[in-house]
Amino acid sequence: MIAEAIDTIITLGWALAAWIAVLAAVASVVLLAGTAAGIWAGRLLWRTAVRPAWARGRLRARLYARRTRPGYEEAA
Repeated sequence: MIAEAIDTIITLGWALAAWIAVLAAVASVVLLAGTAAGIWAGRLLWRTAVRPAWARGRLRARLYARRTRPGYEEAA
């Protein structure tokens, strides 16, 4: 009877250790993925906030100039 109780405690201990290992692995993956997504979103927001929207390329600059300056003529 006591041997069965000790065997049950040992089995439950190994099961608890397995759950802790699995949960630690899942938590680390979730934390790393969340950190990567946060850094990616932060960079995206920083890039858009640093300069105006029309300064992202020549085409957008031309379109912006045509819209805001009625007498704008593109050179060449």
